Amino acid sequence: MIDDVHLAPRLIHHLGRLLAQQPLPPASYVLVGCRPVLLAAAADEAFSGRAPLIRLDGLSHAEASAARPDLPLAERLLRGGFPALHADAEPDIAGFMRDLVADHLVRDLPEQLRVDSVHAFERFLRAAALRSGRILNKAELARAVGIAGSTAAIWLDTLVEAGIISLLRPAAQPQGRGLVKAPKLQFLDTGLCSHLLGIRTANELAASPHAPAVWEAAVHREVRRLAAAATPAVEPAFWRDRTKEANFVVPTPRGLVLLDAAWSEFPATADIRRLLRIRQAIGTDAVAAMAVVCRTPTRQTLREPAGPAVETIGLDDIPALLG
Repeated sequence: MIDDVHLAPRLIHHLGRLLAQQPLPPASYVLVGCRPVLLAAAADEAFSGRAPLIRLDGLSHAEASAARPDLPLAERLLRGGFPALHADAEPDIAGFMRDLVADHLVRDLPEQLRVDSVHAFERFLRAAALRSGRILNKAELARAVGIAGSTAAIWLDTLVEAGIISLLRPAAQPQGRGLVKAPKLQFLDTGLCSHLLGIRTANELAASPHAPAVWEAAVHREVRRLAAAATPAVEPAFWRDRTKEANFVVPTPRGLVLLDAAWSEFPATADIRRLLRIRQAIGTDAVAAMAVVCRTPTRQTLREPAGPAVETIGLDDIPALLG
């Protein structure tokens, strides 16, 4: 096994020539790296499609729950999807995240990008975490960090490629409706996002104004994973116009599923009514289900008088709803 192969992509071509001269049994070499676009291009050129490419994301909510079933939800969010943080009962989360940021995000990525100021890149990471769950404004982000807009665009693309963030696209615009056109920035790991926000404990998370964004990132991770695993794979989006928003619009064989993320145990009536108005705007026949993903202890169904149902569900219930 060769780790961090993204730091030396020429090694892939060397192995390709070696295997062409002397064929070896399957899995003689396992190459591990964290820039999938770069590695996929190099592997395709070197191995001509003979090497399978497997993309590994962090642990799903179900996997993390199975590893530590007694772990409170807030603690699970702080650990994120890194398997090492679920292997031990009391891991050093802050130390793990500090090393991850210092050794990989602030050292390796800037080195590959030939970044002049590592400190500027670290500021960029923290500024991006502050904007998780928000509509992306590249110019505003660049000004906040003190870099050029073109530099911010390159750095964002690199974080997407490295699997640190995702840019969630807006839903297709119906005729005559003023939806936003910019994507929404989402961190893919709640533990890393929390660390960059300075959140270290469950109590700090509960009291933080950023808790709703961290929760939305957790819901996004589950939705994104399930959408990618669907047959065929689908791409989730979000809906926002001048007056209302649904965090996720997910295509399914039954129709669209509208999801909202709420950092509460019991969503407000306004959350329910907002989803109903969006359903009306999209077209009632196109929407198969609506739900608010929250910290509810039990799945419930709510409805306006003579109206369609809106469910309140937890992270555990998302697979069944989208299946």
